[in-house]
Amino acid sequence: MQLGLMLEPFSTKESIRMLDVEEKKKMKTEFIASIPIIEWVSLDLGKMNNNFVIHNVNSDKVASFFNAKELSTENSVYLFLQDDLPPFSTLPWVKMPLSKVIENIIHIAAEDAYQQYVFCPSPKFVIEFVEPDLITIAW
Repeated sequence: MQLGLMLEPFSTKESIRMLDVEEKKKMKTEFIASIPIIEWVSLDLGKMNNNFVIHNVNSDKVASFFNAKELSTENSVYLFLQDDLPPFSTLPWVKMPLSKVIENIIHIAAEDAYQQYVFCPSPKFVIEFVEPDLITIAW
């Protein structure tokens, strides 16, 4: 059920893959080691070196941000729901190119969407979807 909710915003499911248990464990461990977490289910973005907030989210704004930072949008990223931060670990994680997230960013950031995160292990950054039509990118 959670996987269906996560994938609902994507117009096509091409190039989206659910992680198996071992890969999820590895990526979750890397995420926890590299991104500060407050309590159980919240990121401490104030402890990140850089934060950038985008209001009125759209694909062009997000693509421009990544282009300005000279980051490839073909890098693999991992999408997961907020409820899977420690100590929880039963929800799915999915892997896709960052370009897939960008092309569907309006729908991911929709008002009725669950709080979600996108994690990129290299270069390390996180996109936080917590409020409708607003994202925070931290690195």
